[in-house]
Amino acid sequence: MVLPNGPESKYIETHGLRLHYLDWGSSHLPPMLLLHGLQDCAHLWDHFAAAMRNQYHVMALDHRGHGDSPWTDPEAYKLADYVAELKGLIEALDLKGLFLMGHSAGSKNAWIYIAENPGRVARLVITDMDPDSVNPGSKEMISRYKDESDEYDSLDVVVERLRDRARLASDDILRHHAEHMTRALPNGKLVWKRDRHVVTHYDRPDAWHYLPKVNVPTLIVRGSISTLLTGPVARRMNEEIPDCRLVELEGGHHWAHHEFPDQYEQAVREFLDN
Repeated sequence: MVLPNGPESKYIETHGLRLHYLDWGSSHLPPMLLLHGLQDCAHLWDHFAAAMRNQYHVMALDHRGHGDSPWTDPEAYKLADYVAELKGLIEALDLKGLFLMGHSAGSKNAWIYIAENPGRVARLVITDMDPDSVNPGSKEMISRYKDESDEYDSLDVVVERLRDRARLASDDILRHHAEHMTRALPNGKLVWKRDRHVVTHYDRPDAWHYLPKVNVPTLIVRGSISTLLTGPVARRMNEEIPDCRLVELEGGHHWAHHEFPDQYEQAVREFLDN
C-alpha cells in the first residue's frame, strides 16, 4: 500500500550515527516528532502522520538498529543510547515547542528526554508504555521475539504475524506495515528490518522517578485490554505526572493506535487543541 503524497526520507548525523527519519513537510508548522517502539520503524506512524500533516510539521524517527537507520555495537542498544540520540536529533534540527509522541519503548525514550532536558518540548503523548523494570507482558513479548525467525516466506506471512499482535487492525494497515518493516533477500524471502541485538540487549531500568519531572501537559493512551500497560499502572502514572490525562481505547491491545486509528487520532487532537 502506498500513501499519496508520502513523506521524504532524510538523514541526520547525531550521536555518532547517520539516522534516518521521515519528513512530512510543512516546516512552517509546529513540529511533531513520532517515536516507534522496540523492533518497529518510522513508517508505522504513516497513517497518523498523513492525517496530522496539515496542522503540524510531522517527522518520524527510525531509532538505531531499526528501519533504515544503521545498526551499531550491540552494547549501544541501551535505553540511555536511545535517549541520547533523541536529544541529538532534537538539537540538530533545532526543534522547539515540540509535540513529542511515542509508542511503547518510544514513549519511555520521550518522557526520559523531557525529564532530563526541559525547555524544548511543549506536549507529550505516551502510547501504551509502563515505567516498571519488570513487566510480565513485555517479558513474554520479548521472549517470543528472541525465539522466532527473522525471515518470512511471503508478505502474507508477515501480515499474519503482525495481525497476531494488532488483532483488530485493518488489512490495509497491516499490509502497509509489513511492506515497510521488511526487505527482500536474494532467496526471495523477506527479512525484518531490524538488528536482532535490539531485542537481546534491550534493558528495562525502572523509570518511575522521571515522571514527576515531566513538566509539560501529557496524554497517556492505552488499549483497555493491553497486558503491557495495565489499568492500575496507567492510573498511577497519571497521578505521578503533574499535568496529565488518561484515555483508554476500548477493546484495544498494545498496538491500539493501529487497531482504532480514528479514535486514537481524535484523542490526540482533543488533547493538542486544549
